[in-house]
Amino acid sequence: MDEDNRTQMQLDKHSIQIAKLFSKIDDTNGCIVKINNSLLQIKYGVYGALGFYVITQIGIMEALKIV
Repeated sequence: MDEDNRTQMQLDKHSIQIAKLFSKIDDTNGCIVKINNSLLQIKYGVYGALGFYVITQIGIMEALKIV
């Protein structure tokens, strides 16, 4: 009987630890999504800056002829 109690206690302990790990995985996935969104903002900011540079350097009509 003592062996059964100890096994049950270990099983409960492992269940709690697994639940904590899954919670941390969810938190990590949320952080990865935020990082991805930040990188997308940076990417499109660079695209906008390049577009602005092209338009200001060669003019809007010439830029439209290139595209």
